[in-house]
Amino acid sequence: MPPAMTDLLDIWAAHSPLAGHAPDQITVDFLLPTGIYIQMDVPREATIQHIKLLLWKQAQNFPLFPSLGEMESHMFECVNQAAVHEELEDETRRLCDVRPFLPVLKLVTRNCGRAERLLDSKIGVLIGKGLHELDAINDQEVKDFRSKMFRLSEERMQRVQMMTCMEWLQACFSPQLEPAALTTITDGLNDRPANLKVFIHFDQSQDSTSLKVSSSCTPSELMEMAVKKWLITHAPEEEAWRGQYVLRVSQCLEFLCGDHPLIQYK
Repeated sequence: MPPAMTDLLDIWAAHSPLAGHAPDQITVDFLLPTGIYIQMDVPREATIQHIKLLLWKQAQNFPLFPSLGEMESHMFECVNQAAVHEELEDETRRLCDVRPFLPVLKLVTRNCGRAERLLDSKIGVLIGKGLHELDAINDQEVKDFRSKMFRLSEERMQRVQMMTCMEWLQACFSPQLEPAALTTITDGLNDRPANLKVFIHFDQSQDSTSLKVSSSCTPSELMEMAVKKWLITHAPEEEAWRGQYVLRVSQCLEFLCGDHPLIQYK
């Protein structure tokens, strides 16, 4: 497939003649709450956080800088491609991804509830539409759907909060298991389950050990043996943490939970 054509009149296009004097720079107008106006060339692919830092260094050379206060108490606001005011709470986004309608950023004071506003901003980025735009929709079908999904999400969260640690692990990280009929491994002599050599690394510690266990051993039995071996070389007060460990596969986000034989886990 041939590459897509780039709109040369798009100021955020990589090689647009409107972008500025260099392909990797763009001229942005900054409006400060003190009434000061600053024009500055910034990297096109810089994050909003980095751009705010560059602006803060430049603003030190202008009047009324002490009136701004702390940098973290401010955020940028712009007019997006949908001609709607957008608050840039998520400062990890790049300027070329934000794509303001015009290269103008207004510095405004943050309001309370930043965590919720940041979450709303990230949701808006994911769905491609600001939540305030959804709130403005008068379609009853859309409102009913959002209300139903909100209720289902609330019920789901309440169920999750009532789960134990192991129940939560099994719900969110369900282990992949082989059929029991395909996992029978014997030592070839007495038809007894073969042994496995398992290496255990203890979290928040440089300690590690190896255990020789039966392939029919369950994760809870393996964890019990590992904790007993740990307590041999550590203080007795560590006994209080016995029931607060889980087994995670090294180098990946997989957990061994449930009462299945070790050999059955993929």
